[in-house]
Amino acid sequence: MKLKMSGSLVFLFLLLGAAPVTAQTQGTGMMPAEKWDANDPDAIDWDQTNHSALNDTFIVKKNFLRTSVEVVGVNTLIWFYDRYIREGGTNPGFRIGFNSWEENLANGFEWDDNNFATNQFAHPYHGSLYFNAARSNGYSFWESVPFTFAGSYLWEYFFEVHHPSMNDWIATSVGGITMGEMLHRLSMTVRDNTARGGSRNWREIGAFALNPMGGLNRIFDGDWNRVYANSPDRYPDNFRSQMDVGFRTVADEKLWSTDTTRVYMKFDFEYGDPFFGDMGKPFDSFDFDLQLNFSDVTLFGRVDVNGVLAGTFLKESDPASHILAGFLHYDYINNSKVEFGSQSIGAGFLSRFEMPSGLELRTELHTSAIILGANKSDYRSTSGRTYDYGPGASVDFLAKLGRNGWYFLDISHTQNWIHAINGNIADHYLGESVVRFSVPAAYNIGLSLEYRLINSERTYRDYEDVSERIPELRVTTTWMLN
Repeated sequence: MKLKMSGSLVFLFLLLGAAPVTAQTQGTGMMPAEKWDANDPDAIDWDQTNHSALNDTFIVKKNFLRTSVEVVGVNTLIWFYDRYIREGGTNPGFRIGFNSWEENLANGFEWDDNNFATNQFAHPYHGSLYFNAARSNGYSFWESVPFTFAGSYLWEYFFEVHHPSMNDWIATSVGGITMGEMLHRLSMTVRDNTARGGSRNWREIGAFALNPMGGLNRIFDGDWNRVYANSPDRYPDNFRSQMDVGFRTVADEKLWSTDTTRVYMKFDFEYGDPFFGDMGKPFDSFDFDLQLNFSDVTLFGRVDVNGVLAGTFLKESDPASHILAGFLHYDYINNSKVEFGSQSIGAGFLSRFEMPSGLELRTELHTSAIILGANKSDYRSTSGRTYDYGPGASVDFLAKLGRNGWYFLDISHTQNWIHAINGNIADHYLGESVVRFSVPAAYNIGLSLEYRLINSERTYRDYEDVSERIPELRVTTTWMLN
């Protein structure tokens, strides 16, 4: 299965997503009752209603039958494309039937040979469709998890001739949960149930692009044009979004020895803030980074999602607060120098320090277990892939200093270790250090200078070890979207 999303569609839903959040932060206060429009929807006492876990449709009960049909329908639609449209219908891998089903059930799981982008990006996106089929049918975060694993299991056994793939099942399910809840939350901020006319339609289209299953069920339920009150959970209490547009120069060993400079665009979303109470439910707080690389091996150069599953204050006071939280992580890097992807779960120790002159220092320390990781390999193996698979661990540290949402200094280091068990037997060590300086220039626009250094060590059982040093310099115009 291979899914592609056009760059123009990405720009559309990101801009649509940013606009309502910006408007929300401005706030105009509540109008007196005598000025209310008689056509406005009646207020809803949400505490006295049986509203769904979706939190933006009114009285939607859990619908197991429709969720199940939609999960199977997603697989059927993608299979139809792969069988009859993709490659002109010549690919034998999708000519399924009783023989392929019997063989798959007898054989069980193995590892597949698909390319990196398909396995580490397209499959998690595929999984997000399963997850949001359940999410938009009234199921909570945790209740949607089994549907995601079940949908991927059905695909692996019954919608491909290829034997069921263990790496696909994990990446689709775990990555799909992480990506799915993030898209579900962002799509809620785009919609406005009180809007009418062209504005309403554009918002619904933007939300549909983010979360197709949620949009489809709004059509089924008649919510696309129905005017009614928004859920109080439509916006997080805290939201920060930022866009970078600039140039990135990437080198081998020494930065000044290269002339490889390319344009890139990066979006950073900080949804919620655990230090202000946004951690009551999974993904009440999450960070989402999307990087678009132009003139590189693929447009989608990087996607990172880090969501808080649950957290608690260890100390909550001025001038310092500390939080211990559980996290779910999805990481994807794909460019001319690096192929790395992982789905992981772990714990984070978060601190916030209030300083003189309104300055704020935030630090985070994360330790995670990589459930399944993939990293570039230097030697082809019997798998036929250009990367190896295995479990592992990661440690992340970051510190940022800023004021009023603008961070002047960011310092971070991430160290990943993957013990490859499929492909080549090897240990992969990938470390990334980042130093970023940013200064506001006018209103919400500033200039940023960023230096990144990736050190990669790959030690093989059967081949010569490989060491890489990849420096990168970025010169960027930064725009605070809200």
